[in-house]
Amino acid sequence: MEGTLKEGQVSKDVERLKSNEAKDLGIQDFFTKRDKSNRKTKGLVDDTSQILSEEISTKEELYKKSWGTTTLPDHVVPMFSGVFLTARRNKLTENGLYLPTASFGKGSDTDMDVDFSETQLVLSCGAHAQQIAPGMEVVVNMDNFKKRLESSLAQKLNKEFEFILPLEEIDGVEYLYVTERDIKYISNRNGIFIPTKKEN
Repeated sequence: MEGTLKEGQVSKDVERLKSNEAKDLGIQDFFTKRDKSNRKTKGLVDDTSQILSEEISTKEELYKKSWGTTTLPDHVVPMFSGVFLTARRNKLTENGLYLPTASFGKGSDTDMDVDFSETQLVLSCGAHAQQIAPGMEVVVNMDNFKKRLESSLAQKLNKEFEFILPLEEIDGVEYLYVTERDIKYISNRNGIFIPTKKEN
C-alpha cells in the first residue's frame, strides 16, 4: 500500500514537472518535443530525413544562384590591390542528386574549399591590381585561407584545419573579396588580356 502511494506521488511530481516545462518552453515547443519523444527512433529518422532534404534543396538553390552572378554593383569599388570575384559553387552531386554535407564534410560544416570552386571570374579590380582585369578567369589559391584548428588537444595532434573564404554579401549576392596575392594563376580560357602599356 505504501509503495503504491509513493508511486502515485512520483507520478504526480512528474506530471507537475512536465506542466512547468510546458510553461517554460511555450506550448508549441512543448508539443513538438513531446511528439518527437512519442515517435522514438522513427521520429529521429524522420527529422534527419527532413533536414537532409532541406539542405539538398538549399545547396541546389545556392549553386544555381552563384553561377548567375556576372557583375558587381556600380556603387562598389575595391580598394588598392583588392579584387572582387564571383563566388561560384561546385555542383556536388551523385546520380543527379545534390549531396548533403554529411556525405563529404567534416563535423557539422561543409569545407569551404569543397563547396566553392577554385576557378572564378574577376568582376572588379582595385587601382593597384596590375596583372588581372575584369572578365578574366582565375584560379584562387585556397591554401591562403587555410586556418589551423587548435581549440582542442585532438585537433592540435591531428593537425586539423578548416578553410575560411573571404565571402562578402552585397545586395543579397555572395562575392569573394581577395587580393591579387590570393590568386594562384590566370586561367584565362575566355581570352581577356590586359592592354600592353605603350612606352614613350
